Amino acid sequence: MATDERLRGWQVRIFSLLWMAYASYYLCRLNFAVAQPAILLEFPDWTRAEIGVIPSVYFAVYAVGQFVNGQLAERFGTRAMMTSALVVAALANLGFSQVESYHSMLVLWGLNGWAQSAGWSLVVATMAAWTTAGRRGRVIGLISTCYQIGNVVSWLLAGYLSDAYDWRATFWVPGLFLLPVAVVFGVFLRNRPEDAGFAPVREDDVVTKGSASTGPEPTKLSAGAVLRLTLTNRILWILAVGFFCANSVRYAFMNWAVQYMHDYQGQTIKGSAFMAVALPLIGSAGAVSSGWISDTMFGGRRAPPAALMLMGLSAVCVAFAFLPTGQATMATAMLGLAGFLIYGPDMLISGAATVDFSHPRAAAAATGLTMSTGAAGAIFSGAGVGWIWDMSGGEWSLVFYVLAGLALVPAMLMVSLWRVRPKAAGGK
Repeated sequence: MATDERLRGWQVRIFSLLWMAYASYYLCRLNFAVAQPAILLEFPDWTRAEIGVIPSVYFAVYAVGQFVNGQLAERFGTRAMMTSALVVAALANLGFSQVESYHSMLVLWGLNGWAQSAGWSLVVATMAAWTTAGRRGRVIGLISTCYQIGNVVSWLLAGYLSDAYDWRATFWVPGLFLLPVAVVFGVFLRNRPEDAGFAPVREDDVVTKGSASTGPEPTKLSAGAVLRLTLTNRILWILAVGFFCANSVRYAFMNWAVQYMHDYQGQTIKGSAFMAVALPLIGSAGAVSSGWISDTMFGGRRAPPAALMLMGLSAVCVAFAFLPTGQATMATAMLGLAGFLIYGPDMLISGAATVDFSHPRAAAAATGLTMSTGAAGAIFSGAGVGWIWDMSGGEWSLVFYVLAGLALVPAMLMVSLWRVRPKAAGGK
């Protein structure tokens, strides 16, 4: 009984540290979306496509970093890698607040993308190591609220700082905040239950199940074995391709919601940021509820709720195309609905489903693959959306039609996995 209580205490500790660290990441990631209108005012010669290249560079580097860091995480662990990455992200934001050059912005935001790529795959793999497969959907659904709440706080803080000071404050304040977070994370996190003197918690950990250790992890797969297990997994590739399209839609909303509310719905930058938080705020409810539904109503199958929500998201994108200007309240409500339908599949595909179908000792690498393709898809959300907006002469309807089509692709891919269950839930 004492051991069970001690384990539960550690699980809460690990959950809290991972939640805090990844939520803090978002303060130094989504601040750019709020600062973007003010940056355009300071540099009026830049087009929407040019400003969109900055987040696109971020995602290009992020895509490569996700795959590379997912592999490295299996060798060096979350504690060391993510602590270092938090420090680099902080320094990149501090540097961004001081530069005037467009090309310097590209370099620093790309560096931030590399640092931020050593995040979600490590969070998922570490949380999976501390959680049973039967509770995976609910636990990863709960921990995924870190990036939705982080999104909310990031936009509200950046909106306030941009209004009260200037757009540069939206970068140096979060950058300073992230440094002590990195210290706390590095001191108190442990990668696996074995590092704290427990037996493995994952019931599908076939490598070390039943062997407690107070020293280093007893076995590790070679880098070649991790790569082979990841790249030859057919289901992982289906998830990865689906996430490529789903993440394009998610980040299109995240990168342009504030700009849309400012340009099309006539709100101030601060007011636009305040209204746009409906997207991640209600999105957190979508992530938690989809995890619970997949565990309890679909017997651990992640594809059915993901497919249904993505179909609904496509319909909402079409509805946005018909929304007239000057309807800020309705636009805010629709952003909230879009968030609910975005973040459920986002968590299920990149988190629970990826862990379900990966090797227990290659979960970070598998999540890195999924997140890498998702980040590649998100490249479109910056320069791609900006180019469509410029090409259409400032019309948002074409943007939303494209997003509606992109949402249908992962919906159909999830339908193809409708009956597939993870091994621990009795699947093949």
